[in-house]
Formats: sequence, C-alpha cells, structure tokens
Amino acid sequence: MNVNSLITKDYIKYDDFAVRKNKPNSKPISSKAKMNANAFSQKDYENVRLHRRRENKPNQTRSKAEIPTGELLGILKPGTNQTQRLSEFFLFFTFLGASYNPAMQNWTIQKLLNWITEYFTERGIDSPRLNAELLLSHVVGLKRIELYTQFEKIVAKEQLDRLHDLVKRAGQHEPIAYIIGRTEFYSLQLYVTPDCMIPRPETELLVERAIEFLRKRSSRHFVCDLGTGSGCIAIAIARNYPDADITATDISEAALKIAAKNIEKYQLGDRIRLLCGDLFDPIMSQPDVDEFDLIVCNPPYVSAVEFEKLDKTIKDYEPKLALYAGEDGLDICRRIVKKVDQLLKSDAALMLEVGYNQGQAVRELLEQAKCFSEITIEKDFSNNDRVVTARKI
Repeated sequence: MNVNSLITKDYIKYDDFAVRKNKPNSKPISSKAKMNANAFSQKDYENVRLHRRRENKPNQTRSKAEIPTGELLGILKPGTNQTQRLSEFFLFFTFLGASYNPAMQNWTIQKLLNWITEYFTERGIDSPRLNAELLLSHVVGLKRIELYTQFEKIVAKEQLDRLHDLVKRAGQHEPIAYIIGRTEFYSLQLYVTPDCMIPRPETELLVERAIEFLRKRSSRHFVCDLGTGSGCIAIAIARNYPDADITATDISEAALKIAAKNIEKYQLGDRIRLLCGDLFDPIMSQPDVDEFDLIVCNPPYVSAVEFEKLDKTIKDYEPKLALYAGEDGLDICRRIVKKVDQLLKSDAALMLEVGYNQGQAVRELLEQAKCFSEITIEKDFSNNDRVVTARKI
C-alpha cells in the first residue's frame, strides 16, 4: 500500500469533514470520515489550515503558532509544493512518532522499505531502492537479502527513531556510505568516513588490471599505491595476489587512519605499509628507496569547471583534496609522471585511473617523459576513458 497516498487521502477527508461540519445542507458525514479525522490533533490540523490560507495572502508575517510543526523542526521547508509539504509533514508525524497515528503504529520491514524508496525517489536520490535497503539493513541489523525473508517483522520504536534521523540525512543528499560508515568495493566491506573518498565501482577496473599484470610475472613483487585513501586498491590487490608487498601513501593522516582500520580488518598489516606524505615524498625520504614492479594510483582528476558542476552528494560531502586537480584536472598526473621514472624497475608498469575524457592528454604526458615503451588507454563499461597503463623501457 502506498503510505503517502493513504496519508494524503486521510488528510483530504479530514479537510472535507471540517468544511462540511460548518456548511448547511451538506451530506451526512460517514463514520469512516470521522475516524480518519480523529487520526489528527485539532491543533496540528489548524496549523496546516492556517499555513494554506497564508499562501494565498502574500507579504504576511506568520506567527510561530501558525507555522506547521514540521517546518519549525526543519523537516518541512517553506515554499515547497503541497504534495511535498504533506509528504514531509507526515514523515515527522507518522514515522518519527508512531504513537501520533495509531493506524501507523506497526511499521513492518516491507512498509518501511516501500516508504523510504518512495521518499528517496521524490527527493531525487540515486538508486532509491538500493539505498533504502542499505539504511534499513544497517538499522535493523540484517543483511539486505534478509530484509526480504522477514518482510512482516515489526520494527521497534527505538529503531524507528534512529531510522528517521538517517532517512532525513539521506534526504539532504548526504552519501549513504558516510551515514552507515561503510561501503562495498571489489567484494570487500570497507569502512569509510568523510575523511576519505568513497570507493567507486569504476576503480575496480584498475584493480583488475593490476592483479592481471602481477599474475603474469614470477617471484615476489613490490607495489606502490599512491593516494590510498580508504586503502581500497591496496587491500583488494593484497587479498587477490598473496605475493605482493605494498607501500601505500596518502597526504591525509585522517584518511590513513581509515586505511589502517580496513587493513587490520583483513589482517594485512604485514603486507601493506602505510606512509603519510604527498605522493612519492614519504618514499623518497626513506634511507633505502625502493623500486617498484607496479605503481597504481587513482589520483584527483576533477577540473575546475567539472568541480562546480559536481552533484551535491559529492561536492558538499567528499574531501575536495581527493577530487580537485587544478584547472584542467591533470595537476596530480603531471607530478606523478615527473618523478615516476626514479621509482619504477625496468619493464615495470604505471597504472592510472583518469577522467572520462583525459586518456589522450595523459598519454601525451607519459610520452613526453620518454621512459615508456607501451602506453594503452582502456575504457570502462560506459565507454569512458578509465585506465591508462604505461610499461617502462
């Protein structure tokens, strides 16, 4: 059943009830209409009625008593259309306070999943069903698949209160991964916070090519992961190629703390070394500078123009340091190419994730370095430039 449509229907019946009660020669009021009307308190109803009348009288100041409760609490925004106002109004009065409307006391997993999906859809949240599943499974402590095997389970009031807060945050376009504190990457469950960028499915192509490259070579290999962030690339490589010793660097100490937590989770502390510093700097400062069989990097590559157009979910929440790379988005790539020759063994490889249209520009940077014999550009499933690989002479 569509919860929002039911609520809106009941509200209209209550409105009709109030009008007909004061109108002579009106049709008799059914007991069902009276029952629907009783689902609302008179004070809250009058607040909404006053709010409606004010809409048709511009330049009038509303007293606090005339403002709907949802708006006072920051849930209902002024200036929104009537359907959205009602949806947000009842987000508070039926979801946050189940006792307010007795008909809505028993929130099952199925009802919540359908309602949250609809709410996210109205808000323009990407993948609304998936994100509804992630939030709900996080709160009730079930796997996503288990939600569908326990559709009729009633969710406790304490969990409803917590879920309400998370749904509200997600409705403001805060990334789900930051809200629940984890995300999936290359079949791994990784911790994430706003201190590091959220790993993307597109980056899995870089991991796949790195693993394929290492498997074609013999003996133990030394790998460098520049700008490791959450540690997703280093951990995915280490889990799938046991003969790799990995050095991972990042300029952010806070991001490295998240990487360390993920490394500990998968018990890879003896194979992944974390260094804090800018790109190659912490490696170059070591007494014995290592040469690597493979250097991988998902660098910041968003240009100035692209950064201004980024989705609110990314621009307002993810660290700019992990995204922005100067006017043309190639500042970090230039710095990597300038020093990479000093740290790569002969016949070793450099693999870079790049922006959707940066493949040729990065190829030209690598050609200018004059230390690579083979340079390839690979596109992702969306036919965008994604991975540039260069083999050292």
